[in-house]
Amino acid sequence: MNKKIIAIGLVIIIIIIVISGTFDFALDESTISQTIFVDAVYDPKNNLVKITYTDESDKTNLVTLEILGMEKTFHKEFSQSSFVETVPMNSEPKYGWSTMPVVFSINHDEFGKIGLKTEIHQQDELKPKVIYSKI
Repeated sequence: MNKKIIAIGLVIIIIIIVISGTFDFALDESTISQTIFVDAVYDPKNNLVKITYTDESDKTNLVTLEILGMEKTFHKEFSQSSFVETVPMNSEPKYGWSTMPVVFSINHDEFGKIGLKTEIHQQDELKPKVIYSKI
């Protein structure tokens, strides 16, 4: 009788572990958006993109910044909780800034490994939406 109870208990524990591992728990985008701020602003006078990253919690371990869609992808790593990076940009892309997303891959003590994606915009335009994902 005791062996059956132990066997059933083990089976239940294994099922719980398997089920919990298969569900991708949703990110708390509200908390992340109030903690981590990103922006990418194009300055046409100087042909520069100013990229800003700020983690108010100061729990960022590593940020990998990439600008995709360029002739040569921009890639740089940072090990601090805030930075401003300027990237030379000849002109606005022919098909708009949506063809050149700015991607942040973040290792964070509280949120784990997450990704943020935004678009470059001009100073007088509304800031584009940030897309959050678990990595």
